[in-house]
Amino acid sequence: MHVQNPWRRAGATYGTVGRLIVMCAVAALLIAGAAVPVVGIVGIAARDVANTFNTLPVGTLGVAPSRSVMYSSDGKVLAYLYPNHIYRIPVAYSQISPVMRDATVAIEDSNFFQQGALDPRGTLRALLHNSGGTGLQGASTLAQQYVKNVRVLQAQNRTEYNAAVYPDLRRKIQQLRLAADVEHQMAPNQLLAAYLNVAFFSHSAYGIEVASEVYFSKHASQLTLTEAALLAGLVQAPSTYDPVGHPANALQRRAQVLMRMQQLHYISTAEELAADRAPLGLKMSSAPVAAGCASSRVSWSAFFCDYVQHVLELNYEPIWNEINTTGGLAIYTTLNTKDQLAADKAVNYVQPRDTTVNPGHNADTEVLIQPGTGAVRAIAVNRVFGQDDIDYAVNTNYGGGAGVQTGSSSKIFTLITALEQGKPFGYPIKVKAPATVGPFTNCKGQYVQPALFNNAEGPSNGTEIWMLNQASVDSINLYFANLEQQVGLCNVVKTAVDMGMTRADGTSLLQPDRALGTAGISADNIPSFTLGAVYVSPMSMAAAYASVAARGWYCSPTAIVKIQVITSGKQLPVQSAKCHRAMPQGVADAANYILQGVLNIPGATAAGRGIPGHFAAAKTGTANGGYYAAFAGYTPTLAAYVSVFNPAHPTGAGAMLGANACYRDLTGENCPGQMFGDNAPGATWEYTFLRAALGPNLPFVSPPAYFFALGNGLGAPKPVGKKGKGKGGGGGPGGPGGGPTPPPSPPPPTH
Repeated sequence: MHVQNPWRRAGATYGTVGRLIVMCAVAALLIAGAAVPVVGIVGIAARDVANTFNTLPVGTLGVAPSRSVMYSSDGKVLAYLYPNHIYRIPVAYSQISPVMRDATVAIEDSNFFQQGALDPRGTLRALLHNSGGTGLQGASTLAQQYVKNVRVLQAQNRTEYNAAVYPDLRRKIQQLRLAADVEHQMAPNQLLAAYLNVAFFSHSAYGIEVASEVYFSKHASQLTLTEAALLAGLVQAPSTYDPVGHPANALQRRAQVLMRMQQLHYISTAEELAADRAPLGLKMSSAPVAAGCASSRVSWSAFFCDYVQHVLELNYEPIWNEINTTGGLAIYTTLNTKDQLAADKAVNYVQPRDTTVNPGHNADTEVLIQPGTGAVRAIAVNRVFGQDDIDYAVNTNYGGGAGVQTGSSSKIFTLITALEQGKPFGYPIKVKAPATVGPFTNCKGQYVQPALFNNAEGPSNGTEIWMLNQASVDSINLYFANLEQQVGLCNVVKTAVDMGMTRADGTSLLQPDRALGTAGISADNIPSFTLGAVYVSPMSMAAAYASVAARGWYCSPTAIVKIQVITSGKQLPVQSAKCHRAMPQGVADAANYILQGVLNIPGATAAGRGIPGHFAAAKTGTANGGYYAAFAGYTPTLAAYVSVFNPAHPTGAGAMLGANACYRDLTGENCPGQMFGDNAPGATWEYTFLRAALGPNLPFVSPPAYFFALGNGLGAPKPVGKKGKGKGGGGGPGGPGGGPTPPPSPPPPTH
């Protein structure tokens, strides 16, 4: 017969004596460690107790949570991820000092090696204490304490934590049953080590290895007698015996442990007396307290680490739950150590935090992506993770901010669209600045009113004829505004979508901007889209430019290549980069031909920023007023996007003007008065790529001959009417350096 609550029934029938007998029956069952009939004790009441105990569902304890490990692509440990963010380093029995093992057994469970998991007297004491219903005495044996501590580590909320620490009678019996199971599953040495690995020692120290680090700055294998006695005495009441907050209590408790060790002949009387006279000898260390991406060991790649955590949380929910409960996974990432170090040093050299070089505290952020795979090789932000946890490089839902404006670096989408429509390098457009351009048409075929555009160089003296190639390397706004109107605003936005672009919050460019509510409109209603008016993430821009470097093959950013269960080696499925062709190869080759000129053609917006010994291409970007500045630069093997802006006042007066535009490059400190794309952003890219793992010097592929139908498209603009100024702009002055010249122009096609 099954009784829901035999304890109350027994108490009502037999009173205190009956309850004692029932408790004895339960204890006998527990000690036996098996389900057996009870005969001749107290009749039906005892039988009810036995049936209840035998049928009580307890499940399995499972394993104590263990840390997961995040690796770089070359096998370097980036970070340890701890379930419930509890820093813990399990160690083997042999890695624990013998005196620590002896001290623990002496003070916590002196009969441990003789009786196993269940102590009859301790079990009865735990059951009978406060049996009136107000509470239960804590676990008595090491096996029972181990079960309780594992439950604490597994707890996902306050309710589960309280159930482990303050169990009711039913849960207490469950713990006792589980302790019996554990005792049968583990050898004594294994159980002792397991217990010490989950014990709590105050000061955020879980496990003997971390406790040794926190209190004595050494490994558990190196603990001396006095140190071991102090830690062994601490676990019974970590707050009461805290040697930092209550040193007198800690010394008194240590003396109790030493005396018990002497009584059990673990140490001699002389050893006890000598140890008892020793001071506490603390050598505190706070290093282990910071875990995961906030650990000092991962500071050089903390923002990449944080991005991976967000990817796991959003895209791998079951795996993320496992990391935060049982753990034990190895996460292999795409991070390239050399690239990450180069990018991290670059952003902090060019725009150092809190210095006279960067009085406005501008943010400098860079993302590196491998063309053709989408592998994120590096993420760098000139901030200290933990003090500023916003990763300005990534989309909002992955820990990023509201996004950045991109300036003229978004002209790439208009350029690709024009090349796809067969516009040759010499494609001419009449330009005058300022000018109103339009009307435009959105993707629904609706009217979009004209807009006023200016050139970065200021007003023109008259109308000029610019060609596609020269207008690109000089970044002429009015040329691209007219080009966008001619090739179709909708087509330009769709090109951007094909190249993986979304808003920073993940909204499609073809949907209204939800950040603006009812005032939001889709990007195909914004004529200034070609000038970077939509807020996006640097990572999205890096992936878009990587698709050009990969000859039109777009791959979404990917940071995880393999996830593996550490103990079994079983591999868990990971998501693909979802690569697709975003543009024809010939179009990408044509764009690469043009953008090499940004670095190599005198007077271009980033002339001289090339990387010696490597073919490279680039595009600058500067938002109105110098609020945002950007630089996209790439080789056939690596693409990067840099954004520099002031996060406190991104569009405020003087955000990156005057002294707030200062930065450092290879020549030293520079203060141009306004931040342009070739200033801090270009310097960051150059510093990075001079030190990154670029691999072999691969040339770009020459473009199809038909793009040269009107020549190579280079040369000063031709005046129409009044003589034009004949100067470039849109990205700021060029910097020092050099690079390879573009491949020679093939002959025009014959007809």
